[in-house]
Amino acid sequence: MTSPVATSFDLRAMAALLAQGRQLHALSLLLLAAALLLAALPAAAVATATPGALPLALSFVAGLLQCYYALRVDFDARLFQAASEDEDSARAAQRLDASLLALGLLKPGREGRDWPARWRGARGLMMRQAIALSVQTAALVWAYGRVWA
Repeated sequence: MTSPVATSFDLRAMAALLAQGRQLHALSLLLLAAALLLAALPAAAVATATPGALPLALSFVAGLLQCYYALRVDFDARLFQAASEDEDSARAAQRLDASLLALGLLKPGREGRDWPARWRGARGLMMRQAIALSVQTAALVWAYGRVWA
């Protein structure tokens, strides 16, 4: 979509895509629980005492980072859904910017972006969320390999 004008369907489609971040977040929470379980295992005490602590710590940090991105992605999904309820996408963008400015969530001077720029930003956040989940997964696999080896 290269047009700065968006239809309400375009906005709902983007909201639906971003809503998929909720599944990434749910998986990440399961991995955080698995990391906590690993840290609590008696066999893990030896592995986490030295070099084994690094992958476990990395998994925790990546999981927390994923949580941050999940919040941002879910917020954007809800904003796109709310904007889709206005048939005039230009007016919806102005209202969105005014609200974000009033709440202190948008830096002055950043208002007025077109919809493709907003989509790129939202997709970028979701990509970062997926990368954080990938790092979290890899680090947990690394940590579990140290415990069971």
